[in-house]
Amino acid sequence: MIDIKLKTKKSFTLLITIFVVVLFSYLAIITMQTKALSNTNIQNQYLYIQAYNHKEFLKSYIYEIDLKDINHIEINDDLFTIYADIKKDMNSFDVDIYVKSKEFDISIYENFTIR
Repeated sequence: MIDIKLKTKKSFTLLITIFVVVLFSYLAIITMQTKALSNTNIQNQYLYIQAYNHKEFLKSYIYEIDLKDINHIEINDDLFTIYADIKKDMNSFDVDIYVKSKEFDISIYENFTIR
């Protein structure tokens, strides 16, 4: 009788130990996935802000220069493809600015008219 109770107690202890290990492993995996997703979001937010700053810089530069003989402007950058297409209308210029990340899925577009 004593031997059966001892085996049952050891089996129950082993079952609880396995359950606790599985539970904490599952919680650790969920925590790591959340942190990885958070890091990806922070990286995308940083890249979006950087792309937006590039776009605003190119826009301010376009406002400062004479656009008579210019159809295309491109800025060389390691991380982004930055360019503007300029179309001359009767008394105005229609400008399309494109900023796209070379490695990530981030792109910004803006169209405006200069009179």
